[in-house]
Amino acid sequence: MLPTTTLLSRANTLGWIGLGAMGGPMATNLYTKAWALAGTRKGTDMPEMVICEPNDANAAAFVDGVKELSGAEAAGRVRRVTKPSEVAAEAARVFTMLPSTPQVESVYLGEAGLLKGLADAPSSGSLTEQLKANPWLIGASDAAPGPTSAHTLLVDHTTLDPTAAKRIADDVHAQTNNLVSMIDGPVSGGVAGAKAGTLTIMFGSASPVASDLARGLLQFMSRPGGVVPCGGSGAGVGVKVCNNLVLAINQIGLAEGLALGHALKIDPLLLHDIFNTSSAQSWSSKVNSPLPEVAGSPGARDYKGGFLSKLMLKDVGLALSAAHAHSLPTPLTWAAGSVYEAVGKEGDMANEDFSVVYKWLLEKQGQGVEVGWKNGGPGDKQ
Repeated sequence: MLPTTTLLSRANTLGWIGLGAMGGPMATNLYTKAWALAGTRKGTDMPEMVICEPNDANAAAFVDGVKELSGAEAAGRVRRVTKPSEVAAEAARVFTMLPSTPQVESVYLGEAGLLKGLADAPSSGSLTEQLKANPWLIGASDAAPGPTSAHTLLVDHTTLDPTAAKRIADDVHAQTNNLVSMIDGPVSGGVAGAKAGTLTIMFGSASPVASDLARGLLQFMSRPGGVVPCGGSGAGVGVKVCNNLVLAINQIGLAEGLALGHALKIDPLLLHDIFNTSSAQSWSSKVNSPLPEVAGSPGARDYKGGFLSKLMLKDVGLALSAAHAHSLPTPLTWAAGSVYEAVGKEGDMANEDFSVVYKWLLEKQGQGVEVGWKNGGPGDKQ
């Protein structure tokens, strides 16, 4: 049995697992904005947060960020644990941001996973009952959720296989007799959007009430209107995989256009401006330029940080797998996967922002099209 202090605080405790490049700033926005809102509500319990993050530097950076934005008291209410099961036992609302499908399966369904912790968790009342003592839990939403018997809300922000996302959610619901609601809520907007709290969050949910309960908290991490319901369990991930399919192709197209401009000795900033005021514009050209000459761009920081090439390759692989399962030809997606697999084999480019494909193209110039394109490429993925 947990200590009494923990029993009393589960309802007003947020849980977060995965404080990496995206998860760290997302969790910071969630907790500090919840803290600020709770401070305006008299008679309410202030939020607490329990985190599970194996990297000491990431955990310390999160606590430091909370202290800077919300003060020492808020930072002092952050507790770090070592197992996902401990998070589930201590928090009624748990958010996860993990690398991919295997990690989600382990964190949710593994021996020390969330389901294990939920089996041992004390009663904290239903999610809607918890709102009475802690009205800040509705977050930035004005919606009044309907009644539910569920006592815990799980939100996974990972981009993973859409079929696996639905299967995991179905397992959670079945094994808890629907006393736990799980939502898939992958995001778009990159590290910059995560830090600024301007993400687009595409969520899939089997329960309208769970959607209402989650929406306001998700809005702490999103742009206005950026929390978008996409359908049932797995639908949010499906939308995200489609989005990143297009993003991967767009980023390579931008890189090739800029690389050709470089070969033709065209002023890169002129080309950048033309692209962004013509039909070539995209999120990649406006926000994620690979040009070192563009201030604040991945290129200007030598492609450090951002959305890593190896993660884009993973997402392209998810899209290819889904397309293959439905017998859908996706030739440009296959080509994008070939490019990012080759990019990942060059030095440390796998751990650099995926816009580094521009640098890769410039390095391949002069080797010949066959060498630059085919060397290191994969076999037929479909």
